[in-house]
Amino acid sequence: MSEKVYQLNSDQIGVVNFAEPWFLAHFEIEGEIEPVQIFFPSLAEGIKKFAAFFEEHVINHWLAQGAEGEKKIQDLREYLLTTWFNPGVETMREAMFQTYGYPEFKEKTGKELIENGYDFLGVTIGHICLRFNKNHFYFNGLHVSGRTVDKMLAVNFWSKVKQEAMNDIGTTVFK
Repeated sequence: MSEKVYQLNSDQIGVVNFAEPWFLAHFEIEGEIEPVQIFFPSLAEGIKKFAAFFEEHVINHWLAQGAEGEKKIQDLREYLLTTWFNPGVETMREAMFQTYGYPEFKEKTGKELIENGYDFLGVTIGHICLRFNKNHFYFNGLHVSGRTVDKMLAVNFWSKVKQEAMNDIGTTVFK
């Protein structure tokens, strides 16, 4: 495979500012699957879709392992309930009905929510990453990282490529 080297000018490098912070998530299961990253274009969308993404890339991977994977999921639930109950499970439950307006979270306990399905489990892990554990969550080879991004360093390759293409057109001979 050839290596591409770009000669950049300082005017091609800059910062892109987002009007609303984006949410970046990273999932890695040590030694088992390739790390996966996803950008959600807002924190609200990240909160809505993080759980489904977590379920697809972590929970389903473990469920495919059979009884061993189901044990990993149960161990994760126990870890959250014993180590991250408050803050963590309870603070997320409270935020879901106070901040985000979901009344069904007021009636159930944190334990019920963690034990019932995978949605609240995933959202709680994202919440722990962002609020309480310096953007990371570790559990027995599972590494989840979540962060909000309000700006990004970017390179404008287009203007240089466009200029080179325009220069090549001037020297191209058409037959």
